[in-house]
Amino acid sequence: MLRGQSKPVGARADSWSLMVFSIGGSRLAARTKDVGGVRPWSGAMRVPSRTPHVNALMRNGEDVFPVFDLAGMLNLRVQGDTPMCLIAKHKDGPMAICIDADIPKLVTVESTALYPPAQPDSNILWQCQIDGVATPIYAFFNFAAPPVAAS
Repeated sequence: MLRGQSKPVGARADSWSLMVFSIGGSRLAARTKDVGGVRPWSGAMRVPSRTPHVNALMRNGEDVFPVFDLAGMLNLRVQGDTPMCLIAKHKDGPMAICIDADIPKLVTVESTALYPPAQPDSNILWQCQIDGVATPIYAFFNFAAPPVAAS
């Protein structure tokens, strides 16, 4: 069975609707059902936290979101003068992820085009080729920072 899935691999949907975005120029994707929206990045306020890669809050109107530093986790730097904010639907509630200034796009991928990631990662459901580029599909709903090595 696919990790994070309750159906056997053979029972997956015929096609997947994905949002494709970039961080540090690297192409990434997420299922559209795991994305709550995209908006301009309004900045973040650092807060103390013991949760790896979650150490800031972002305010947008009346909404306040924890910020997951996906760029930091991937050792990348967000590109562009006006980054975007991807709202990820996580099981514990929505969280903000700063992404490159490039506008994300929506694509549909046939399930037959999905294959396991080259490096095992519990945050990646599958990989696929989008415009000839291997693109990991992240699982925001069950997203977790990798364990911190004991010192």
